[in-house]
Amino acid sequence: MAKKDRFNSSDEPVSRLSPVDRSRDLLPFRRANELKQCCLYWLPVRSFPAPDSQKNWQLEFFKRLVKLAKDKWELRVETFFQYKSVSDINDQFQRTAMEFQPLIGLSRRPNAGPLPLMPTNEQLHEDPEAVLRGEKKIDIDDYMADYCYWFVTKAGEKQRESFLGRGGMSMMFLKADPKTTPPEIYFSPHVRETNKAFQMMDVDSVIQGGFSLADEFLPKSKELFGEDLKEEPQIEGIKFILPLLHTVDFFSQPEEMYEKWFGLFDLYVNESLDDKGLLLASKTDLDDDLIEMLKEMREEEFVYPEG
Repeated sequence: MAKKDRFNSSDEPVSRLSPVDRSRDLLPFRRANELKQCCLYWLPVRSFPAPDSQKNWQLEFFKRLVKLAKDKWELRVETFFQYKSVSDINDQFQRTAMEFQPLIGLSRRPNAGPLPLMPTNEQLHEDPEAVLRGEKKIDIDDYMADYCYWFVTKAGEKQRESFLGRGGMSMMFLKADPKTTPPEIYFSPHVRETNKAFQMMDVDSVIQGGFSLADEFLPKSKELFGEDLKEEPQIEGIKFILPLLHTVDFFSQPEEMYEKWFGLFDLYVNESLDDKGLLLASKTDLDDDLIEMLKEMREEEFVYPEG
């Protein structure tokens, strides 16, 4: 990733006529100052899976960011996890599936083109001897689209604790949809204390998740990012399409693409293996709020270990 070119962490003195350099106050995030269409911040990650020290800092940061988004910007968070990232943690994923209710959909890079086809018999068996000798490996992921899971249950903090740092998590922050508000359902204290379902999961969050299936973002995302997939046989069964964005996408796309992205969400977070870090993109300037939040974290001795 071209951090030196795109993300400002310059230590050079600033002249009186230059904008105030706030790069130090934003650390450990770096902002791409030359990007004008939106605000893009990058957080370096040593490796994926992320070390516990970095993951723990991120968990604290996102707990505060989610609260800020709710209280100040009236935004809620929706959490996603890449299908191809599940293989290494399949047991953990299956253990949480009943509670988190993952619903599969599609994540998509800009200009991705048609969905890939499954390999033919000829492709799978074009050189079987090389496969047997271990000289050639068939990776089924090469023939799969970038499917992803949306966690229907509203348990973002627990989901981040379970899956953040694996290089496959994305988050969208968007306005509330009134159609997803469930009616008030009363459960007596006795039921909450004795019913096994309440011991196994957050029943209120699961109920909220069920009503989320009426969320406007589901069809809207398909309309915005699946227009060229209307003839695909599987598109009817796909409930949503999540943009899968890397740094290069923010510097290479036309203005109308930004309008699509931020027509779906106000704030976007993605763990990017290609960028060796975590991206945070916003249609509005977040510097003041991030600087205040990061200052408070430093004062409370939450220091991000970059080395």
